[in-house]
Amino acid sequence: MSISQTASKADRVGIAVAAMVFTDLTLSIADAIIKVTISDMPLSQFIFLRSCVTLPLLISILKWRFPQVSLRPAYPGWVIVRSSLLLSSLLIYYASLPRLDFSMAAAVYYTIPLFITLFAAFWIREPVGVQGWVGVAVGFLGVLLMLKPQAGDLGIHAVMPLVSAILYALAMVLTRTKSRGENPFVLALIFNLIAIVLGGGASLATAMAGSEGGHSLFMGEWIPMGWTQWALIGLLSMTMLIGSVGTAIAYQWGPSSIISTWDFSYLAFAVLWGVVLFSERLDAASILGIVLIALAGIIVIRR
Repeated sequence: MSISQTASKADRVGIAVAAMVFTDLTLSIADAIIKVTISDMPLSQFIFLRSCVTLPLLISILKWRFPQVSLRPAYPGWVIVRSSLLLSSLLIYYASLPRLDFSMAAAVYYTIPLFITLFAAFWIREPVGVQGWVGVAVGFLGVLLMLKPQAGDLGIHAVMPLVSAILYALAMVLTRTKSRGENPFVLALIFNLIAIVLGGGASLATAMAGSEGGHSLFMGEWIPMGWTQWALIGLLSMTMLIGSVGTAIAYQWGPSSIISTWDFSYLAFAVLWGVVLFSERLDAASILGIVLIALAGIIVIRR
C-alpha cells in the first residue's frame, strides 16, 4: 500500500480546499504589497524583521492553544529541509517581483501545482490517471500562453519564479509525506527560526563587509525604518503566519494532486490585483492562458 493510500483515510478535503483558497487570497494580497514596498529593502532585513514579529506570536499560540505539543518537531531533519526549501522558494520569488509584471510572475510561479502533481506521482505514487496528465499538460500550455516565451527573450528574472515553483513543490510534497503528522504551528515555528538565522546571518555578513560588500536585493545595508515600514512588517507578518499554517493544513489534510489544483486560485487573485492595482493589461493570449489553467484545474479535480 502506498503512502498516499495510507494517509487518505484521515483526509478532510473540504477543509483543506477552503484553507488553500483563503491562504492564496491572503498571500496574493501580501505579495502585491511586497512588490511595491520591497524594492528598497534588502530581503535579509525584510525576512529577519518579519520573522522576528511572527515568531513570538507562534510561540504564544502554541503555549495557549496547544500546551501539550512539543516545540520540537518529531522529525526535525525533514522539517528543516522542508523549511529551507520553502524559504529559498519565497526569497527567489520575492526577488523577481519588483522586476516583473505581477501577473507574469504569478503565471510562471504557478507551475507549482503542476510540479506538485508530477512529484507526487513519481515520488509517492499518488494516482493521477490519463485525465490528470491531460490536466497537467493543459495547465502548462496555459502558463506558456501567459508567459509567451520567445527566443532570446526569457531573462533570468522570468526564470526565477520557475525555480521558486520547483522548490516550493518539493517542500509541499515533503509536507504531505514526511511532515504530515507535525503540528502546523510547529512547522511555521521552524520556518521562521530558519528565516531569522538566515536573515540575521546575511545582515551580519553585510555589516562586517561594509561598503565593500556591495548591495543586492538579497543582501545590503539596512534601510531606516519609520512607522509606515513597521506597520507593513507587522501586517506582512500576519499574512506570513496565515500562509505558513494554512498551507501546512491544506497539504496535511488533502491529497497533493487535489490541493495543488485549488492552489491555482493564487494565480486568479494575482491577475486580479495586477489589473486593479498595477494597471496591467491582459492580451488575448493571456486571457486564453487563464482559461486553460482554470480548465486544467477542473480536469484534475474530476479525474
